[in-house]
Amino acid sequence: MTPLFGKKKGAQQERTVLILDIENGSAGSALVRVSPGKQPKLFGEIRGYTPLGFRVTGATLSGDIERAATSAIRNAGAVAGRLRNTTAGEARTKELRDMGTIDTVAVFLAPPWGKPNLEAGQPDFMPEMSQYLRTELQSVVDDAPVSFYTAAGAAAFGTRALFAPEPCLVCSVTGEVSELLRMDGHGVRAHATIPTGLHSLLRTLRTHGGLSEEEARSVAKLPFNTGHPAAEAARSAASEFAGHFKDAAKELLGPGDVLRVRIIAHEPAGEWFAQALSADESLSELFPHGGEVRAVRSHHLTPHIEARAETPDLALLLEALFVDNHFNN
Repeated sequence: MTPLFGKKKGAQQERTVLILDIENGSAGSALVRVSPGKQPKLFGEIRGYTPLGFRVTGATLSGDIERAATSAIRNAGAVAGRLRNTTAGEARTKELRDMGTIDTVAVFLAPPWGKPNLEAGQPDFMPEMSQYLRTELQSVVDDAPVSFYTAAGAAAFGTRALFAPEPCLVCSVTGEVSELLRMDGHGVRAHATIPTGLHSLLRTLRTHGGLSEEEARSVAKLPFNTGHPAAEAARSAASEFAGHFKDAAKELLGPGDVLRVRIIAHEPAGEWFAQALSADESLSELFPHGGEVRAVRSHHLTPHIEARAETPDLALLLEALFVDNHFNN
């Protein structure tokens, strides 16, 4: 298919961008080749997850994320290095070596490391994490420029690009925290966070469902309301998530202000969280005229991004879309 935004005017030359995605329960990286008038090519993607403790503190989360980020950065450097050192015929060799030359770095930070500040008109980034990442990146990118963005910015941009630019509520679910973005046809109008994410579900399944971490992760992949021994614990986690979502959403909008909710989460968890909201009858207070809760899936993006993984990383796909538009406009 043709690129999502068509052929760009005044676009720059081809370049390889290292994408680094730092969330609050994982860190991922990938390389993306952006070219004027062509689909971006995503390759070398990886994601590492933090340990699932029964409780988390700021210090332990920071240390775990730093270790996951270092691993993601080193993987990107290794992929780029193999491409630069390839030998596959003269023309193909040059192409691969160019792809392995990292021209710039785009770092996307989720809370608590980075979040929108709509009042100030610019994002807030945690200096300690930003400096740590800059130091780690120096080992693989030399003097390539490093830019910081919010994960919320990529989520908002991707949602608006893929779907109609209409009023909606975007909910990005990560490990420890979820973000809510109220959007209209012009962009983000309000932002909030809630202390509930995928790890909340997993911890509830472990403590109240009597499951191991591996079993909890397997159950979290099952369709919502599937009968299993930990079903009651899963319903409890769904109720907690919906309650936190409702409390935060009430501060962002009034009843009937929006009809659509978009859920962004690592697959297949997005469908679970979408169903958790759809099944909660108390949310009818916010949506008295009904509405739609829909999980954003990787297949919504793959027609517009060349990605080789069987199930590409959703966050990295959204960030690749953001990067392609940013550098080719």
